[in-house]
Amino acid sequence: MPTKSIFTTFTGLHKAGSPLDLLATWRKSFDKASEREVALFQKMYTDGWFTYNTPQMSLTAEAIVGKYQIRFMATLLGDESPSPLRRSDGFDVWTKEIPRVGQTFVMFARDYRKLMEVYENPRLKEADKVKQIEKTLKHQMQDAYLGCKDVMDFIVLMAFSNWGVAKFVPAINNPGGRAYEVDYTMPDANKLVSVLNWTTANTKAGKLNPILFLSVLCAALRARGIEPGEILMSQELATWLRMDSTTRLLAHGTDKQAQTVTKSEFSALLEENEIPPITVIRRKMGISPDGKRQAIEPWNPNFIAIKPAGVIGEIQPAIEDSELIEEENVDYLNAGNGIRISKWRTGASTGQTAGEYTEGAGRLLPLITEIGQIVCLQVRGITEKEAAVDANGTTTYYRTKADYDAAVAAASLETV
Repeated sequence: MPTKSIFTTFTGLHKAGSPLDLLATWRKSFDKASEREVALFQKMYTDGWFTYNTPQMSLTAEAIVGKYQIRFMATLLGDESPSPLRRSDGFDVWTKEIPRVGQTFVMFARDYRKLMEVYENPRLKEADKVKQIEKTLKHQMQDAYLGCKDVMDFIVLMAFSNWGVAKFVPAINNPGGRAYEVDYTMPDANKLVSVLNWTTANTKAGKLNPILFLSVLCAALRARGIEPGEILMSQELATWLRMDSTTRLLAHGTDKQAQTVTKSEFSALLEENEIPPITVIRRKMGISPDGKRQAIEPWNPNFIAIKPAGVIGEIQPAIEDSELIEEENVDYLNAGNGIRISKWRTGASTGQTAGEYTEGAGRLLPLITEIGQIVCLQVRGITEKEAAVDANGTTTYYRTKADYDAAVAAASLETV
């Protein structure tokens, strides 16, 4: 039987007295990580906000909709076209199955030559050879695994900064994939828009005090039975908020207003005004349109989100296809949380270029159980059509998105 992976070819090396078997080593690493219920390589936002359910053989979209109040986007059809027959191989099956996510990396023969040069070099110590070979091969396993978890972070962060909706468009953020959308049906009362843009011009003019704004909003949420646990925002917005003149005035008073507000002072100011801690979203994902690496950010910097502390949902995996139907000449590793790593080789016998392939794949979907407790607030990119103080002299800080849209539409009609 042909060798499945080059991971099994370095038998001449020894690690801790045993022959080097990288696949066995990685299986143990994944198993231990699963037992500890921690991320193997890095912490994702969804690791702290979600728990992972046990992978299920079958979980229909209809069951998810009924339990979690999620709405799935229908396919756009022609006037006289029948609804399409869905396939069972990925995001086309939103109406039937948990979507499949995955990616494949390849190591060509030229890269393998470099590994063999290290392996066969008599001048290198065995320990150095083991370290170098492990380092070279590790990144594909790591990227294949983390790439699947990246999608979970992307869906959640986009939804939290886009009115509870996550959209994927092949030409923009899902190259090689399909257009799809998940709407977590965030309550309309939780979709809010600031009356004024959070800008230095508005704070200097005395029209806006963001700390007072957040204090009033959090008090209003508590009156509705929503307990704010943390506020999510971009790095730029968080820095601006801490450095703005209105924040410096509240922290230091008029005499020392020019002083910078330290992180500890800022945290104390938030606590004194019954505002929960701020979590800065620093998250970028890599996509590869046309074979070129490009970084994208799932978080919309014009928004902030307010969520309860701790866990707010579940991630539901389904058993990956390759676990149901394994191929003879492929090595498999269960990486935990429903993610499956596959490794195989190609060459002349298959009529393909010689190479080692590493695939990470899984069927996963984040389910937000506390969507009614999450608030999405737009603070920039706003069309300011209304004063912050109404005719009765009452300050208006924010309004629902529906009211904002109606006001903008009315103002647009007036100017036509």
